[in-house]
This record gives sequence, C-alpha cells and structure tokens, in this order.
Amino acid sequence: MNSQTHADEIDLSSERGIAIQKLSVVAGQRKLLDGVSVSFRQHEITLVVGPSGVGKSILLRSIAGLLPRNVEDSNDAICITGDITVNGLPAAAGRAGVVFQSFALFDELSPASNVQYAKSSAGKRATEVDVDGLLKTLNVPTNVPTSRLSGGQRQRLAIARSLAANPSAILYDEPTSGLDPMTGQQVAKLIRETHQQFSNTSVIVTHDYLTLLPIADRVFLLDPEQLRLYEVPRDQWGQLPERLAPLANVDFDSRPQPEKPSVAANVSKSIRGFFERTTDVVLATFGGLLAVLPLWRQPVLGLRFLWHYAGMVFGPTACVYLMASGLISGFVTTYFTFQFLPYADYTRPILVEDLLIALGFAMFRIFVPVLSCVLIAARCGAAVTSDVGGRQFGNQIDAMKSFGTEPGRYLLTPIVWSFLIGTPLLTWLAFWVARLTSLITFTFANSELGADFWMLHYHRGMDVPGYVWWRGTGWLMAKLLVSGFGIAVISYRIGRQPKYSTTDVSRSVTRTILWATLFALAVHFVFAFFEFEGIVPGTRPEDLLRKNPVD
Repeated sequence: MNSQTHADEIDLSSERGIAIQKLSVVAGQRKLLDGVSVSFRQHEITLVVGPSGVGKSILLRSIAGLLPRNVEDSNDAICITGDITVNGLPAAAGRAGVVFQSFALFDELSPASNVQYAKSSAGKRATEVDVDGLLKTLNVPTNVPTSRLSGGQRQRLAIARSLAANPSAILYDEPTSGLDPMTGQQVAKLIRETHQQFSNTSVIVTHDYLTLLPIADRVFLLDPEQLRLYEVPRDQWGQLPERLAPLANVDFDSRPQPEKPSVAANVSKSIRGFFERTTDVVLATFGGLLAVLPLWRQPVLGLRFLWHYAGMVFGPTACVYLMASGLISGFVTTYFTFQFLPYADYTRPILVEDLLIALGFAMFRIFVPVLSCVLIAARCGAAVTSDVGGRQFGNQIDAMKSFGTEPGRYLLTPIVWSFLIGTPLLTWLAFWVARLTSLITFTFANSELGADFWMLHYHRGMDVPGYVWWRGTGWLMAKLLVSGFGIAVISYRIGRQPKYSTTDVSRSVTRTILWATLFALAVHFVFAFFEFEGIVPGTRPEDLLRKNPVD
C-alpha cells in the first residue's frame, strides 16, 4: 500500500493492525481530514505527529470507537465519515485501549480497583489477565490512594488499566505533554518496554516528536494544509522540524471549508433540531427510568459509585444544610405568625388554634417540601453536575466508554438512587427540625399555653385516626420522588454535555441550578392541582383543617 496516497483502497477485512479507509473529519466548520486511507501495522509503534489543533486527538478517539461513525449530518460539533478497523473488526469501544493525556483515572477507586474495572469490563477477552502481576510489572504501588500517586505512577497505572482489558491496540494521547525532557524520556522508555512485553499495536499522537522518535517504528504526519495523513520515510525523519514549522502557522480560515447551508436548510435544521431535542428529553426520561435498575456487571463497583454519590447528595454537610433550613423556616413561620397578628390581644385567643392547625398543615405539605426540593436542586444538583462535568472534562467518561462500558450504568444509576433516597430523607429531616423549632418558639412566646397546646393543635390537620402516617404522606412522597428523579436526570445530562474547559464545567453547574430548581417548583405546582383540589369530596384544605376524614 502506498500510504502517501490518501485515497488508496485498503482490504479492511484482512488488515491486522489498524486500517483507515476514506476517513473524513469535520469539526464545527473546519474540515480536518478528507478521504484519508492509511494503515498502522500490527506489533509496531506508530507515531502520528502534527501541530496542535489539527485533529490528532479526534483521530485517536475515532480509532478507539469513542466518536460516532458514518454520520453525515449531526448536531454534534464533530462529524466523521469513513471506515476504521482494528485487527479486521470495525472500530468500537473496547477494541483499542486508550491512555489519555489526563490519565482519566477513577480517584475514588484504588489502583487495583482501577485495573480490575478494566479487566471486568472486557469480560472473557481478559479472563487470564493478572491484575496484581500487571501492577507489579509496571511498578504501580497498591497501598497508596489513586489520588495520591505521583505523575509517573499515574501514567503507569493508566497504561496498566488499558492493558488489563487485553486490547488489540493501545493508543496514547500526547503522553509527554507538559513534561520536562528527562521525564519525557522516561515515559518514552516505559512505552517501548510495555510494547515489547505485551506486543500490542501501539499508536501515539503527539506534537512532541523529538522525545518519541527514538522508540517509533513508523511516523505519519497529519498535514492540515492538504487534509491528509501520510507516512514520513525513516531517512526523512531528521527533516520533521522543517516540515512542521510552516504547518504550525496554517491559516485555518483559508483551508477548504464545508459549504454553508442555505436559509431553507438552516430553517429545516432548526425545526429538526427542535424535535430532536424534544426526543432527547423523552429518551432522557426513559433512560432515567431504566437507570433505576442496577444493571451492574460489577456490583461492587456499582455500589462504590453509589456510596460516592450518596455522600454527595445526602452526606453530613447536606444534612446540616437542610437542618439549618428547617431551623430557620420553623422559627420564622411560627414567630412572625403569632408575633405580628393585628390586634393581637383580641385575635390571638380566637385564631391561635386555627393558626396552629394551618401552620402544621402548610409546613408538612407545602412550605418545607418546596423549600427542601429547591435547596436540594441547587446544592446537591450542582455538586453532582460538577462531579460528572469534571469526569467529562477529565476524559473519565471516555475512559469508561473505551472499555465498552455504558457510563450511565455506573454513574446515572447511582445518581438516580441517591436522589430517590436523599430527597425524602433530607425533606423529612428538615421538617422534623422545623417542627421542633416551631414547638420551642411557640412555647417560649406563649408560655401560658405551653407545649401540650401546641402538640394538640399543630397536628390536627395531619392526624388520621387509626393510621400511623399523617394525612397526605402519599402525596408528599410522590412529589418528592418525582422531584428527586428529575433533579438526578437533569444533573447527569447537563454534566455529560461536552466540556472543553473548566469554564464549561462552571456554566453547567449554573444551568443545573436553574433547570433543576425550575423543575422542582413545576412538580410542586402541578401536584397542587391534584393534591389540594378535592378530587375526593371532603378533602379540600379547609375541610381538612376542621375535621379528620380518612383519605
């Protein structure tokens, strides 16, 4: 095959390494590759070099199966057409391991668990992989938390995790970026030793070619002017600086651009986009419902993520946060209700009983649940979105997909369950603190009536003779669970959106606070039409405050 002719035909079925045929890549309005056909041979280390921003990482993710294939028209920023095979099979997540530039390790898991996750995700393909032996071979300490590992140790752990899945090829994304020359040479040596020991097809995309040239078997140059990928003969490797220097200053705006769509096409795309977004909302809802089922291939790992997000949603700080809101709401509602009655000397004796009944009913059914859901949406929803957004920005989501794992199983499912448990729990906690605060406040302000008077009348709008639960507990639980479910799905979906900077993560947190809070308020608004409108005769609020019919 003549690798310098970018439109050559390749027999994909017989190609054992990585074969690329007629690959075209468009990112936004920029065309990066146009009909490229090349192959990276098995058991070789292939270097793909080029200036920053020309699409090397996109090429790597395409080989790893992390980007959609053969999509002619998409709402995504990146559109790719063509065919890629790894050892004769179509490129798909799990066939090629990826060592990301940011390493994309799971800091909440131990080093051994990181590697075990990759092995278990690969299934039968990696049954004979020795996790402990792999960590020992690559000199990764197992008695140190992942977050405390040094940069070199994290690099070796990332390689060990990729190898644990027994991939057909291993891909390195800028492995020496940001390293000093000495450390870069150590990383290059590690890649060469790993390649020799495990005999994988290795592809490295980099702009730091001087450090990695000594370990390369072949070198390909991604040319942003001609939009092609071609092999540089070994006897011309010394000329790479001269070839790359002018390419670093390419005017991207002068390169061939996709044709601008017509006005009619833009209108059609907008209409189609509206229906697609509506469909996405429906699919997200059903996806969230399916996420209630813990379909974990590795239950231990799923439970660890559940523990992680449970601590984030209803951990100690969240409990203190909601207890503080309950304390404030209990004091404010009780103190100001009775302290500032007009003509208090005349109205207090007449209204005090009814006011206590109304106060207990409103705090239990309306005020505390609404306030709690809003605070949970703002505080817990923002925390979860920040966590998921950080994983998206740090390539942990792509790392999951690279092992053939659906991220929703290990992220969305624990998040949904954390909110389904946490929303009622935190709301009940806030209500009991508000209730206790109301009792104390009323007793101090009305010492002549005392706590027994408060206990007698505060619950009259809620008590149901012969029943353990207060009236409306079913309605309360229903709207809390719906609110919690919606906040969970919104937090996850916004967190999963593409992130290209820490600013994107911050903006996603802001969007989550907005949409999750509006959703929680909308749920309580809609429920109010059915909960308090007296679908069953005698269940209107004014009736509930004066008698105790069984719902």
